[in-house]
Amino acid sequence: MFAFEFHRVVIGTLRLVPMHRGLTSLEKLLAQQQIPPENCQGNWEIGRLVLNPDYRNGPDLVKKCVFLGVSYFAQHTDGQELFASCSPVLSRLYRRFGLSTIVSNLRVDGTDEAYVLMRGRVSDVLKASAC
Repeated sequence: MFAFEFHRVVIGTLRLVPMHRGLTSLEKLLAQQQIPPENCQGNWEIGRLVLNPDYRNGPDLVKKCVFLGVSYFAQHTDGQELFASCSPVLSRLYRRFGLSTIVSNLRVDGTDEAYVLMRGRVSDVLKASAC
């Protein structure tokens, strides 16, 4: 989990969770789509990017937060790919940061909402989010 601070005020967070350890619900969604768990070994789920509404005045801060979090991640792990699950609206944001859709309009039992499953190489996310 990363926290972002501006003038000593925490303004947001970003979560990265290792996959192939049964820690994320995303692994179950991938398994339902016949994407084998071994394809996830050594990779990480990215998500829970949350920014204080007072600081959501443009895409540059979001870009900077993603870049800082993924840059730190790349320096301290050997993870090569990032996976995400999100709403169709948020999938546009993830695409801007180098992830691509692997499953769209996924329906999950017990919910009325559709989800999108995404995947991206760490190097592509860094390139797309570089300021």
